[in-house]
Amino acid sequence: MDEIKERVFRLVMPLGADLYGDIRWKEESTGPGGKKLPVIIVCHGFKAFKDWGPFPAIGRYFAESGFVSIVFNFSHNGIGKNFRKFSEREKFSVNTFSIELEDVSTVLSAISANQIECDRIDETKIGIVGHSRGGGIAIISARENRKIKAVVGWSTVAYFDRYTEAQRRLWRDKGVVGHPSNNPHTLFRLRTDLLDDLENNRERLQIKQAVHDLGKPLLLVHGTADISVPTDEVKSLFEASDKTMTELILLDGVGHMYGAHHPYVKPAPAMSRVLELTSAWFHKHL
Repeated sequence: MDEIKERVFRLVMPLGADLYGDIRWKEESTGPGGKKLPVIIVCHGFKAFKDWGPFPAIGRYFAESGFVSIVFNFSHNGIGKNFRKFSEREKFSVNTFSIELEDVSTVLSAISANQIECDRIDETKIGIVGHSRGGGIAIISARENRKIKAVVGWSTVAYFDRYTEAQRRLWRDKGVVGHPSNNPHTLFRLRTDLLDDLENNRERLQIKQAVHDLGKPLLLVHGTADISVPTDEVKSLFEASDKTMTELILLDGVGHMYGAHHPYVKPAPAMSRVLELTSAWFHKHL
């Protein structure tokens, strides 16, 4: 029986921050080597991380399906060397969308330079998938990087700027904005770096424009019961897309995380369906 190989890798960002990820692939029972495999890069959403909920299972699923999977932590998502503890509050507080785009670019460069050290990767066949905010990062990254050949967005936001004028003024006045957490011991705070990024890179960070300009196969999957990101958003992304290269799939009665929770003890049927659709899309277009 073929074995799933799995290990952690570390990359150093241009300004010195660490980026950690998990790489997985199916090793042929005949031994090391074998044919090159397409690679799927997985981008988590806001306040998520590579070891949260279904993400390890997602990485294993793609490996089982014949891909090399890369599930990574954004360098400023607040998770450090302890992959299950929110320990880097200062990094989280100064995270921006542009930093996350640079993170993806760093992963792509590491693939080309074999810094991740996996000889099974076919660097001519790279796909990217993102959840929620990560979906927007995936789409913009695909527009900016020719190496990415196909894209999937799960519960994808249509815009990053989700703040009212009153919220922005208060944010500027206080110098920080708080975000709620399910864990009473965890406090999420953002300094104005993210707000500055939105204002200074407005054109670059337009997700709908990125969809319009994409020119690559794009699959959008969304649940009709998604409270965090209403279906109107994904419909606006589809409207902006090239319909000859884009497919929109709405899952009736399904929420933002497709029934997945943390810890992810057993497969959620909706999440399993999303993975099937995604795998089929990448097999078709990579």
